[in-house]
Amino acid sequence: MLEHRVELKIVDWDDVPFREAVERAWGTVRHGAVDVDSTTAAAHLQLLVRAAGYSKAVVDVHKTVDEALAHVAHFEVRRAPELVSLAR
Repeated sequence: MLEHRVELKIVDWDDVPFREAVERAWGTVRHGAVDVDSTTAAAHLQLLVRAAGYSKAVVDVHKTVDEALAHVAHFEVRRAPELVSLAR
């Protein structure tokens, strides 16, 4: 049986209440019924963090094809989406 793994990165680490909300939500997701490295798990994590009072929180999922085949994912959690400027 393959082990499903996630590297969880909390971008806004200095915000202790946010970090604690993410950690509580991750504990729920980690012990849930879905594979932790799935986009379903990431969506569940995002919903739980938003329900904890961070309505703009986002979870970005990153994985290469090799990581997907090995059931490894990287979840990056932040309080709000990054603002990207396309202006030159």
